[in-house]
Amino acid sequence: MSAPTKARGASRILPVMQLAGMLLAGAGAALSATAAHDARAQASAITGNQVTTGTVETVDPATGTVLLRDQADGLVTVHIPRGARHLPRVQPGDKIRIRFFQTIAADIAAPGSPMPESTVSSAQGLANRHPHGTMISFRRERVRILAIDAPHHIVTVIDPAQMTRTVTVREKPMQDLLATLKVGDQVDITTMDAVSFTVTNRVVTPSATVTEHAGRPAGGTPPGP
Repeated sequence: MSAPTKARGASRILPVMQLAGMLLAGAGAALSATAAHDARAQASAITGNQVTTGTVETVDPATGTVLLRDQADGLVTVHIPRGARHLPRVQPGDKIRIRFFQTIAADIAAPGSPMPESTVSSAQGLANRHPHGTMISFRRERVRILAIDAPHHIVTVIDPAQMTRTVTVREKPMQDLLATLKVGDQVDITTMDAVSFTVTNRVVTPSATVTEHAGRPAGGTPPGP
């Protein structure tokens, strides 16, 4: 999956994960593939890396989506993972700066290994007093190889929901891995989306509470309340 391209006046899906709370994505490309099929071949590649800005148009907590308008007047639909929490809330009119990074990885599943699980982690804070949030999602699934056309980098797989899909593999590390696979192999696919965002039009003044006590010598008796 690749990062989105700009499209004036058109709606598109940001292939990320997504902001949360109310808004509500690295690793370097690495290849570790073995020619021996009985070894545990694996590969990874960067599929998205960008920075963009936009203005919040609408927020729909019920469906977990935020609609942004970017600088080219295009509309970006951002999905909020259900597991994302503790992120700053956004509202229509907010100016958002988003950093997006995505990777995909695949490796042959070891026989009898447990099914992979998807995870989402998120955090909130301040960046120069502006509301700031980060989120990392690992979407994991195990697929079985049904057919391979290695010269054309095409593979057909079936997922746990028994949905069949045919994919053209475009990343060089994944193409190298494809050459080591055979029909019937089970492969774990992991898509990592990392997003950080800052609300640039609002600032927050952190609150602080100070408790003062009289000074005392080291090792002395603490003063009473």
